[in-house]
Amino acid sequence: MKQSIDIHDYYFGVIVATPEYLKSTQRVRLLEGINYDPFSELTDNEAMIFGTVTLLKKEKINGSDFYIDQYNSRYQNELKYQLNTPNRLGIVLAYIKPFTEYYTESPTWYLEEDIVNNNLLSQIYEEHTYYISHSKLQNSEAIVTLENYEEAIKEDYLIHLLGEDMYSQMITKYKEHIKDIDEF
Repeated sequence: MKQSIDIHDYYFGVIVATPEYLKSTQRVRLLEGINYDPFSELTDNEAMIFGTVTLLKKEKINGSDFYIDQYNSRYQNELKYQLNTPNRLGIVLAYIKPFTEYYTESPTWYLEEDIVNNNLLSQIYEEHTYYISHSKLQNSEAIVTLENYEEAIKEDYLIHLLGEDMYSQMITKYKEHIKDIDEF
């Protein structure tokens, strides 16, 4: 089985929209009825401030580090980012953390066709937080995450963005607000 994925090349990133992206007709990125707009489920303000989490593969292109979006690309290597720089669509990679900071176990490869034919998914869920799927039919590999660390990644991003003190103040005020609502 082909094992070409090196998990140390993968990162989680928070991408945010610029006003130019939100106004652009290129925001509508459909392929076979699937919407590849990473911010489609967010309000415009949420897209510009909080962004969304995506899986990235780091590659060197012409001597520079680029991060290839694994979740929101319509085809291989479509969306590329450089840290803190708007890409051609107006999406900014605002924050990155290595994949291995959230998923610490060693990678395990499974043949996608074996998973389906032998009904292995429930066993894999019990044993792993992620795995790497290889498909002979499609001649491809992909990281499949089983535990969701999106909230932890967003929290790390907000701490990075605001600083620990301001983030703590914001969380305290939020909790007080929720408590007031609950008491009402």
